[in-house]
Amino acid sequence: MWQTIGAVFLAVIGSNGLWAFLQYKATRNDTNHDRLKTIETSIKVLSDKVDENNAVLARTHILRFSDEIQNGIEHSREYFRQQLDDIDTYDEYCKEHPGFQNSYAVLASKHIKEVYEKLLERGEFKL
Repeated sequence: MWQTIGAVFLAVIGSNGLWAFLQYKATRNDTNHDRLKTIETSIKVLSDKVDENNAVLARTHILRFSDEIQNGIEHSREYFRQQLDDIDTYDEYCKEHPGFQNSYAVLASKHIKEVYEKLLERGEFKL
């Protein structure tokens, strides 16, 4: 008797249950795939925003540093090097993103580099 009930149960589960399980897996995989795509897109958007914010911050540093030089504030060689790193970061971002406003810091970057070269040649960095 139990064998008959078990056979009937397995037959019902075997056909309908297996089909339902396969449908569930197919739907679940599509849902997971869509979720992964959404997460990937969100990460890309966030990463792009972080890169843009870093470029804006570098530009701010460049402009401020150039102003300080023009106002006669002396800086150490290490501080100049940090500004040169900011210039590299900013320039690289601008190359990779042609639509980004680049004209703001071009002259300031040039000014910083010129002053750095003069101080380097003369050995006149502030300690």
